[in-house]
Amino acid sequence: MKQNKLHAEVRFHLSSGENYRKWQVKIMKNSRKAHVFYFDPNEVQLELIGCKLINKVGKAKQVYEAGVKGVCGWIKCDDFVTRGEFWPLESIDNLEKLYYNPIRDVHWRRESDCGEFAWDGSEYATLITQGKQVYILEERT
Repeated sequence: MKQNKLHAEVRFHLSSGENYRKWQVKIMKNSRKAHVFYFDPNEVQLELIGCKLINKVGKAKQVYEAGVKGVCGWIKCDDFVTRGEFWPLESIDNLEKLYYNPIRDVHWRRESDCGEFAWDGSEYATLITQGKQVYILEERT
């Protein structure tokens, strides 16, 4: 019997409409979308657990060359917790920021690397959002 594996795919939603500039969390069952949730970044933080940075480089290059937004990167995670409603907000002081904007750069970047390394596919124990930004809360060991 095939096991139904659940995971979440998280990205900052930039398509026009009521969920513009909100965090989109797709709950995936194997490779199919099971549910989609949207979270206002001014109201909650998302704590993302068991994460991998996903980037479709070919699509990202198309976005970069055209200068037009398109979905080509997200964070795949095993689980997530919303903070701010029930759980307290996590401080982002001294946390390193991750960057992804394929209109400017086709790869995931870390704040400390000055654009020297592509962090596509890198894995983290825990990431945390603050506003529209993503920070490394805990490295994967």
